[in-house]
Amino acid sequence: MSQRDTVVTFVSDADIEAHVTLNDIVPAIEQAFIDLDAGNSEVFDVVRGRGGGDDHFFAIKSGRAGSIPAIGLKAGSYAPGNHKLGLQAHTSTTMLIDDITGRPFAVVEANYLNGIRTAATNALATRCLAKADAKTLGVFGIGAQAIFETCAVASVRPIQRVIACARSTAQQGAFADAIRKQLNLDVEFADARTTCENADVLVTVTPSRAPLFSREWVRPGTHISAMGADNVGKQELEVELVAQSKLWVDLPSQAVAIGETQHAFRAGRITLAQLEQQTLGRLLSRPELQGHHPDAITVFDSSGIAIQDIAAAYAALQVVTKRKR
Repeated sequence: MSQRDTVVTFVSDADIEAHVTLNDIVPAIEQAFIDLDAGNSEVFDVVRGRGGGDDHFFAIKSGRAGSIPAIGLKAGSYAPGNHKLGLQAHTSTTMLIDDITGRPFAVVEANYLNGIRTAATNALATRCLAKADAKTLGVFGIGAQAIFETCAVASVRPIQRVIACARSTAQQGAFADAIRKQLNLDVEFADARTTCENADVLVTVTPSRAPLFSREWVRPGTHISAMGADNVGKQELEVELVAQSKLWVDLPSQAVAIGETQHAFRAGRITLAQLEQQTLGRLLSRPELQGHHPDAITVFDSSGIAIQDIAAAYAALQVVTKRKR
């Protein structure tokens, strides 16, 4: 079916979970960031609001991805009351709109897909920055997204050991079972210092509003993917760790507003002009910038931007349409 037909294709979470893999999404995300660096894509301002309850939040991220014949938006909602109903608290839906006619041609449920698209971005950053023989992964946070992130790092580096640190033990069993099933690796649970001191790659996947560990515990040569900060006030890393690292961000304007970088920026330790030269799109576009830094700590700040959602939704639409035939 052509995207200019009047029928709007609906792609469900079930369709995506059954047919779409990380490897299907990584190339689409990579091209989206390369297009952004080339000026062929745009990210529009994020719209944030509330639902009827004080604890129900929503956000709309929108943009245009250059290699895709579409503009699009993702509406994300956080309704913690859903837990009492046996439903997910976080929900996401992406709409794809024809870039020529302005007519919608697909609505894509993005709850499961959001996990893949975020992890795919981590895989790209880790591929560019972590040492080639990285064997030990340290993970802060053991929720559903942490499973995606662990598998993403393992897809680009020969991970043999997973150490996880979490403030609650409630999800340890589920996390360990998922990693054993997907990667055939046993998870070790440890405190923050032990996790940092043994890791070649660190991934932070939490809703924290305070640093998770001391920068003194992180070895030179470690790569950190900071995936949790996506709103004002969220913080997983110390300001000095971010400021003194070799830092890369998804989108400078958003990173300093809601990403991990917001705190170093407000402290005057990083400027927007600096970050314009330190984007993931630039890193992917210029192989000479890629590579491991044995004497430094590298950090990728993922705040989550609209072109990821558009690229992932379009790729998922193509995959599901083809594989369901």
